[in-house]
This record gives sequence, C-alpha cells and structure tokens, in this order.
Amino acid sequence: MKEDFFKVGYTTYLENENIKINKRTSSFLKKISKHKFILMTSSIIMLCVFMNFFLIYKFMKIIEISCNY
Repeated sequence: MKEDFFKVGYTTYLENENIKINKRTSSFLKKISKHKFILMTSSIIMLCVFMNFFLIYKFMKIIEISCNY
C-alpha cells in the first residue's frame, strides 16, 4: 500500500554513472582545436624549412655530378 502512495519504482537511470572521465587524448585534441592557427603556422614553417634543406641537398648533388665530368 505504501508503494502505491509514494509511487516507488525501480529505474536503470540510477545505476548509470554519467561522470565523464577526461582522458589524455581528449585533452590533447581540445588543445589542438583551441590553437589551430598556431599549429598550422608552425607546421607550414617547419615544412618550408625541411623543403629548403632538401632542395639545397639535391642541388649540391647535381653540382657534384656536373663537376665530375
């Protein structure tokens, strides 16, 4: 009779823990999304520096080959 009065029942909602755990990857992705401009600018600069050294190296190889003949 008391159950009908208070309308007590069982629900699975009480067992589910909705606490979100911050993982390392999610915090890393949040930092990346927050600093997109800085990341893109630094990656473009690093790509240009790497390409510059690569092209200088190839040019030096071509010069060495042409000097040997």
